[in-house]
Order: sequence, then structure tokens, then C-alpha cells
Amino acid sequence: VQALSGGQKTRLALAKMLLSKPDLLILDEPTNHLDIQTLSFLENYLKNYNGAVLIVSHDRYFLDQVVTFVYEVSRHNVARFVGNYSSYLTQKAKNYELDSKKYEKQQEEKAKLEEFVNKNLARASTTKMAQSRRKVIEKTDWMDSPDGDEKSASFGFTIDRPSGNDVLRLEEIAVGYPKNTVSSNISFSVYKQDRIALVGPNGVGKSTLLKTIMKQLEATGGKIQYGTNVQFGYYDQEQAALTGNKTALLELWDEWPLMNERDIRNVLGRFLFTGDDVQKTVSTLSGGEKARLALAKLMLLKANTLVLDEPTNHLDLDSKEVLENALLDFPGTIIFVSHDRYFINRIATKVIELASDDATLFLGDYDYYLEKKEEMEELALENAVVENTVVTKVNTSTIDKEAKKKERQLRRQLEELESQMPTVDAEITIIEEKLCEPEIFQDHEAVQQLQMELEQLKEKQDNLSNEWLELQEQLEEIAT
Repeated sequence: VQALSGGQKTRLALAKMLLSKPDLLILDEPTNHLDIQTLSFLENYLKNYNGAVLIVSHDRYFLDQVVTFVYEVSRHNVARFVGNYSSYLTQKAKNYELDSKKYEKQQEEKAKLEEFVNKNLARASTTKMAQSRRKVIEKTDWMDSPDGDEKSASFGFTIDRPSGNDVLRLEEIAVGYPKNTVSSNISFSVYKQDRIALVGPNGVGKSTLLKTIMKQLEATGGKIQYGTNVQFGYYDQEQAALTGNKTALLELWDEWPLMNERDIRNVLGRFLFTGDDVQKTVSTLSGGEKARLALAKLMLLKANTLVLDEPTNHLDLDSKEVLENALLDFPGTIIFVSHDRYFINRIATKVIELASDDATLFLGDYDYYLEKKEEMEELALENAVVENTVVTKVNTSTIDKEAKKKERQLRRQLEELESQMPTVDAEITIIEEKLCEPEIFQDHEAVQQLQMELEQLKEKQDNLSNEWLELQEQLEEIAT
């Protein structure tokens, strides 16, 4: 086992666990080190798993495929969302808007109370009223700001000058090491503003190809033509370009010595290095901190062609979102390797699948690539059908009718539930807003009554959500 790679160890641990068929699977980052084929297998397995599954993962595509509930742990609170990761993001955005309005309203009320106290506390005629309002301020459980104190990285990639239209041309390239060719017969062209994702199984030479493009390795065959005015910026997943004994501050300053210290610190601040953080040595940084430092160097390069090897590794979800938005706004060309399928879907306009002796171009994002792969496999199966194959037809008309009848019933029930759910949500919102009103939260009995109604509504909301999920599962069973 010690001799296995990270991906092989992950697959072995999963195989051992899945064979035991537990009632509850608890998976901590199960997609780390897995190639795309293994990820697809794991997703399909978990979707059909009979037991319960609890997952911690930064793989958003995986979460979209597998989960039906999301629990967000943030600032000492746990919030529950029905649906997959994309659904969670949508609901979270709506909640943020609502919380922002409630917070602003509360802050206005609080400011009025504080103003009254400040103006009237010293006056004999109004002291009691001022003291009463001060008690209200002290006893009220005021909302925290929805923005909280959580900081996000904030950066973008710009270019010094644009490249020509032809960025790269690879002709019959073979990559690998002396006496050990990993992949061959790779031919494709890269044009200005392309966003190309390189995909393929582990060990096929994706990272090796990037190093060959960057001239860190010699091609073992074929040739690469570089376009005019092409300036490369390379992000290495192993962070080999970072110097272990340097501080974060000097890591940037030594390469851009003409910048003043304040500007260097401002750049680091945008990547969440503040105060004494800039004096940390590179060797003591976490994986996420090293990734952010490498991205800071990449930003300062202002290159027009970014070559990225697993850029989302070690980044938290928030930093991934910031990186994606920065790359979407980038006016240059991007060639990247990633196992993060959500990231590929957002960034890629072309997908190139590497095999040991071939490279196939797909003109679209990751979902398009999957659809085309499926079509190609189905076509290959049809072509492989030999003569004398006996096709047995089973009369399933009766079964189909029953299934369709059941499906119609379930869909009607779903529609009914879906019409009830927004009403309950709206009632919850109304009560929560009432609880924020000063005249209500001063009335203990009114608060108690509203709190009881709120709990009943939230229980109803949970029951409706669970019922909705059960109906969805029954529909999926009929479909399969």
C-alpha cells in the first residue's frame, strides 16, 4: 500500500469501505486524487446507494450530482438547504438579500433608539424613557451583519500586450522523458482567447504536456510552433517556483524589486495575506496559502497566455469562485489541466482529451464533452453489433401503462407540494420580519406566540421538503 499513488490509495480505501455496505457512509473529500472516470463511477454508485451518505467536499460538480441536502457551517451557525450545490447557491443568494434588508431595518431601529437615549438620558423629564430604551437595546438579540467578518480574496488578471491570433501549434508531439514516452501523436492549435481544458486519465501526461509547452521538458517527438508576442504565465500545481526559505513578502518583492513595499503588501492583501502574514516563510504556509501566493505572482506577470496545472487544488470554495470570475474576465488565452469539472464547465470553451497515442478536440464545455463521448460510445456499440445477433422483444405495454399512470400521480403530488412550499416560506419570512420590529420584540408574550408559530412552520417546511424528496426518488425509480 505504501507504494501506491494518492489516487490509488483513495480508490483502495473506497473499495474497502463500499464492500462493507454500511448504513451510513461518511466521506471526507472522497474525490481527491481521483481521475474523471473513477469520479463518474463513484457518483453513479452513491446516487443509487441504499444507505445514507454524509459528505464533506470541495468538488462542486460532485456535490451537484450526488447530494440532496446541503448544511452550511458558517460563523457558529448551521443552515440547512434543500437540493444540490447549485440550488444551495441560489437559495443562499436569496437569503442574503433578505438578511441584508432585515439587518438594515434593525440597524435603523437601533440607531433611532440610541439617538433617543443620547439626547434624553440627561434630561430629568425623559430619563426614565431613555433608560427604558437603553434596556431594550441591551436585551435585544441584534442580527449580525450578513457580510460577517469573513474576508474574500480579490484579484484579476490583466495583460501588458495582446498576442497574435496564432498562439501555439502542436504537430505530432510526443511527451515524456528520455527512453520513456508517456503520450504521443498530439496535434492541436491554440488561438487567441481560447480557453482549453486538457482532460484524460491519470498518468496520460497532461502535466507533462504543459511542462513541455513551457520548455521545462524537451518533447520526445514532433514540434511546437509559438506565435508572435506570446507571453506565458505558468501555474505549477507542485508550487516548484516558490522558494521555501523566503517570506511571502520577499517572494514577490525579489522578482519585482522596483515596486515599493506598500504596493507589494497591497497585492498580498488582495490574496488574504495581511499584517504579520506577509512575514511567514513559504515552507510554513498551508496548501491554500501557497496556492494564493502563486496566483499573486501570476497576476503580477500580466502574461497574455496562462498555462495552469490544477489551479483549484488547495483553494477553498470562496477562493475558487474568485479565481473563476477572474479567469472569465481575463482578455488573453488559457490552457489548463483540472480535475475540477465545475471549474472546467465555467471556464472551458474547448476540451482536448489526451490518450496515450492521440488527442481529440471537443468544441464546448465539460458537459458537451460528456454528451459527445456518450454519443461516440453508443455509435461504436452499434457498429460492433455482428450478424446473427438475436434481439428479443418483450411485450411491456401493460407495465409501461402502469408506470406512466403512477408517474402522473406522483407528478400531481409534486406540483401540489411545490405550490405549498413558497407559501410556507413566505409565512416564515413574515414572522421573522415581525420578530425584528421593536414594538414586537418588547412584548414578551407576542414574541413567545410568534416563536411558537415559527417553529411549527419550520417543522412543516421540513416535512414538505422530505415528502418532496421521497416523491422525486420514486419518480427516479420509475425512470430507471
